[in-house]
Amino acid sequence: MKIGYYHVYNRGAHKAVIFNDRSDYRRFISLLFVCNSMKPVDISKMPEDDIYSIDRGEPLVEVIAYCLMPNHFHIALHEHKDGNMTTFLRKVCTGYSMYYNIKYKHSGTIIQGKYKAKHITDEEYMNVVISYIHLNPYGIKEPNLSSEMHSEPEYAVKATEYSRIYEYSSFKDYLGVNRLQG
Repeated sequence: MKIGYYHVYNRGAHKAVIFNDRSDYRRFISLLFVCNSMKPVDISKMPEDDIYSIDRGEPLVEVIAYCLMPNHFHIALHEHKDGNMTTFLRKVCTGYSMYYNIKYKHSGTIIQGKYKAKHITDEEYMNVVISYIHLNPYGIKEPNLSSEMHSEPEYAVKATEYSRIYEYSSFKDYLGVNRLQG
């Protein structure tokens, strides 16, 4: 892979749910911050109340957008140095798997293999990826959406309305909602 912008995604092994409750989503989102560093992460010492006070040093990647769905996740990111994306995703997925296995007394694979990555080649494609990531939650409300329906004018309105209240994506950050205040 070459340095640049990427849409990365993966899902639960065997398409299984990987986020069962609010604390699971919150842990993964916390890991997106904490693991974005060359420093090692000890998840057993990760503070639950103020993770943003952790000194991470220089970040591995720039997270542009993200969305966590019950059985998969999407992240748009910018890799500044070759290999940093892999290091970042390995840390996030390993950290989350360790958390999940302890919490649910599970053993084995949580996430299905290596992540998939699509290189984002230009600004227009970046805008499409960010929209796709942020509107992805509408699939929870309308699970039988076909790709043809995405081009219908009312799709964007309904998907935006639903996605603007969805807690587990960066869409609210794009809208300027201060989520640290509750």
